[in-house]
Amino acid sequence: MKTVLSPFVLIVVVALIGMLAPFSIDTYLPSFPSIEAELQASRAMLSQTLAVYLACFALATLFWGPMADKWGRRPIILGSLLGYLVSSIVCALANSYELLLFGRALQGVMAAGSLVASRAMIRDYFQGQDAQRAMAVMMMLFTAAPALAPIIGGWLEVHLGWRSVFYFLAAYALLIVSLFYFRVIETQNPAHVQSIHPANIARSYWQSLLHPQFLQIVAAQGFLIGGFFVYVAGAASLIYDHLNLTEQQFWLFFVPVVSGVLIGSIMVHRLTHRYNSRTLITAALSLGIVSVVVNVFLESQFEAAPWMVISPLVLYAIGFAMANPGLSIAALDCLPSRRGIASSMQSLFQMGTAGLVAAVVVPLVEQSLQWMAIAQALLFSVTVLLWLNVRRAI
Repeated sequence: MKTVLSPFVLIVVVALIGMLAPFSIDTYLPSFPSIEAELQASRAMLSQTLAVYLACFALATLFWGPMADKWGRRPIILGSLLGYLVSSIVCALANSYELLLFGRALQGVMAAGSLVASRAMIRDYFQGQDAQRAMAVMMMLFTAAPALAPIIGGWLEVHLGWRSVFYFLAAYALLIVSLFYFRVIETQNPAHVQSIHPANIARSYWQSLLHPQFLQIVAAQGFLIGGFFVYVAGAASLIYDHLNLTEQQFWLFFVPVVSGVLIGSIMVHRLTHRYNSRTLITAALSLGIVSVVVNVFLESQFEAAPWMVISPLVLYAIGFAMANPGLSIAALDCLPSRRGIASSMQSLFQMGTAGLVAAVVVPLVEQSLQWMAIAQALLFSVTVLLWLNVRRAI
């Protein structure tokens, strides 16, 4: 095993781990009709498999964060990735809706461990502005996943059937395990090892909730990604019902939006050395305000068309990508000796909000593009209000 960790290798591997989430969420979306037919499940029931994944992911972060602070990032990442591999095979072999739902829940639990620990590794290794730049580079690499996922899923669905999607996810997890095991060493500072006594864990979480800025920052991140998930979780209805496209045309939605994330990541990477994170986050959220206002206007005034739906979402994606690295670093810096805990809370709010949006909001609004736009605008408004309240302290 290598004794010197390459910064580039660390960023690439962490980006590959981060890609598990969009692969887990987006790759099987084109297969919804096939899964519905074979397992005799409705569209609403299939949407719940996404909500369960997100909910279990969010709750599991509360367990994985303290484990990563106690035993280090490396064993948690390896163990959770192997668990994700097994859960993907369970999904592939599912012969009932209930077993698929269980497999998706287990996927969420296991994916959470690798994401929480890998995010903490970035802050362990990089300092100051380098940490924000590393997050931005990681997001640039990460952006390939949401664009590739539905394309890969559509191809697998057409040629090999929906079960091949989950075999693909298992193979992807095995690839990351191999790369991580041989190329990445532990990054946690031994002085920051924390006790996993229940009282200490409870005290750590309570202290994080009492931090004057931390809770507002992670909540802002949660509502920011929640605005995205109105359309991600509602992608099947958007593509099939509103835009009348096919399973191999999901790219018409995902590629432009992901391109917006890439553009935003490049912009924040290049601007970090010129502007502080507070300025960049404020500018990013300003773009978001424009995007949601335009989106609501277009959906209320014109008939549905791909360009009309996607254009404002691209602008939202740019703002999201510019704001998220700075918000992530600001949250982790609130708890410098408990970054596993901090990362857990970040993931809890992000995936928890996404899960609630998928389970509660999307079923209420997916029948109307106008209501989807309004729902996104309301969620984003909470992000803006939280940021305005906390930005002076960062």
